[in-house]
Amino acid sequence: MKSFSQNSENGKKVFIQTYGCQMNEYDTDKMFEVLRHENYFHTDSHEDADLIILNTCSIREKAEHKVYSELGRLRDLKTANPELKIGIGGCVAQQEGEAILRRDSNVDFVFGTDNLFELPRMLRKIYKGEKISNIQRYDRKRVRNFIPEYTFQKIQHSRIRSHLTITKGCNNYCSFCIVPNTRGLEVSREPDQIIAEAERLVSTGTREICLLGQNVNSYIANGVDFVELLHLLDKLEGLQRLRFTSPHPKDFNEKLADAIVSLPTLCEHLHLPLQSGSDRILRRMRRWYTMETYFQKISMLRERIPEFSLSTDIIVGFPGETDEEFEMTIEGIRKIRFDLIYSFKYSPRPGTKAADYPGHLSESVKSERLKILLETQEKIVSERFQALVGTEQEVLIEGTHHRKKNTVTGRTRGNHPVSIKNSTKKAGDLMIVLITKANKNSLEGVPSSVIQSLGTKSLA
Repeated sequence: MKSFSQNSENGKKVFIQTYGCQMNEYDTDKMFEVLRHENYFHTDSHEDADLIILNTCSIREKAEHKVYSELGRLRDLKTANPELKIGIGGCVAQQEGEAILRRDSNVDFVFGTDNLFELPRMLRKIYKGEKISNIQRYDRKRVRNFIPEYTFQKIQHSRIRSHLTITKGCNNYCSFCIVPNTRGLEVSREPDQIIAEAERLVSTGTREICLLGQNVNSYIANGVDFVELLHLLDKLEGLQRLRFTSPHPKDFNEKLADAIVSLPTLCEHLHLPLQSGSDRILRRMRRWYTMETYFQKISMLRERIPEFSLSTDIIVGFPGETDEEFEMTIEGIRKIRFDLIYSFKYSPRPGTKAADYPGHLSESVKSERLKILLETQEKIVSERFQALVGTEQEVLIEGTHHRKKNTVTGRTRGNHPVSIKNSTKKAGDLMIVLITKANKNSLEGVPSSVIQSLGTKSLA
């Protein structure tokens, strides 16, 4: 993750380990930008670092365990280099605060999700020998524009595909989710800030932007709602593609569906979390939609764009989920036919309503249900991918294949990964590709121009 110059001759080196979602990845980028102004430079190695930060996630129990396991591995580095500074940020830090300092004496500072831009002040204190726990939650008006302008004044590099956060926090309080506690209530950035950041990203090489928010389509600031923001971003010169994640089904409406059809940059792909196929379980999850209304929203999209690509999140083994209710989820998956599912076994999170629900299921039951779900989805994905063979797809090139010569890789507008043979295109280029093969998790293709010049034999 190299978001600034690597010339560290006169500065210190920082390594940041990121756990969890795209929001955490975005926050890590912002940490790098803040630290660049303090003369810190990126390193890919723990061993080289003067400062190590673990940017943590607490959505699932395993993510927390990974953090504490990593702290155990860092002890030897701290012993060998007492000057090494170790910090914990993100959602676990927001939850645990000073308890992390008590648990592991090698940690020098802990900071919450509202506090990453206070890193310079915290670093000055820890280099004076202080231990710091800073998880102060600020008034939401204060953090509305939570990305200080100075962090973007001298962006020197960005990716072909970049994330851009437009909201922070969430007001939904789903019974299984800790986000409102760790990231606070929802707050939307000023639209002019978002546009300015997007312009800077595009000016330094970004061709596709994915807008981020815990409930991204509930965005509203200065009278500009989410669809109006999409229209503003669509006008940016040099931006080739626009995506967003994750929207909430309750806020997905016809106005947004029409925008996906009409805006040239907005891709024909949507990640729309379902979570469960049972209306009773959805109510227990505090999701406030039914399977019928979810189906209606999907139909609204596919009536407009039949080839629309769709991904989702599913939780199996939620407290009280019966065999019949799990089967409702499987039937829903078969009916909707998602291109991709992010599926998880339910994990109780302290501080959430669901953690106190009766009827928690055994790990063996949850594991068996996850296995059935994955097997069901694998067959659907195979069929969905196979249906793309023989079609022409616009692909945004992301780079060269790490193993195959004369092959580049990229993604379709439907977010399908593709490897393309016999191409010299560069990262950031768009090309039309004929899909020739479907693999388990990706597609293969050749430039359409090659097919036209060689004839149908190349399909054999």
